[in-house]
Amino acid sequence: MLFNYKKGLITLAVVAGLIGSNAFAADQVTINITGKVTAAACTIDNSGTYNVIMPDVTAATLSTANTYGEATTFNVTLSNCPPGTTSVTAKFSGTPDSLDATKYANTTGPGYATNVSVRLQNHSGSVTDKGNNSTMTVNVDASRKATFDLDARPYSTSGGATVGNIRTVAMMDFTYN
Repeated sequence: MLFNYKKGLITLAVVAGLIGSNAFAADQVTINITGKVTAAACTIDNSGTYNVIMPDVTAATLSTANTYGEATTFNVTLSNCPPGTTSVTAKFSGTPDSLDATKYANTTGPGYATNVSVRLQNHSGSVTDKGNNSTMTVNVDASRKATFDLDARPYSTSGGATVGNIRTVAMMDFTYN
């Protein structure tokens, strides 16, 4: 019996093709891919650090409940916002005061005042506290800046403030629209 070399190769190729096609007949997999195009970030002035010094307040001023000292007004400014960015929303965070979650807790320990918190508010418009998890949205102006006008003041929810230092940290996270 003679072996036909060409016929054998063709038969072998057809058999290999049938075996190979069965190997690729697996179940389908669906991959859903999502994303979002967002505005680029603005530049945060002061390298993102603002040191706010409130005026001294006497313990006598904060001796009764819901009393406060003078406010220090300051602006957190974002500049060089990309064209097309129309507004910026800030979400505030920090350690809330145990008696009033809309205020920020004072640092505890030796040398720090007790029964004192820090009240952070917007300065203009409808003035509201900017405590932990609150938000504030401002428009980007024609010079591509977004300015958050804020006030910080010492506050005593319970009264009975003691003499000492006041220090707290509040963070702002930005979303660009």
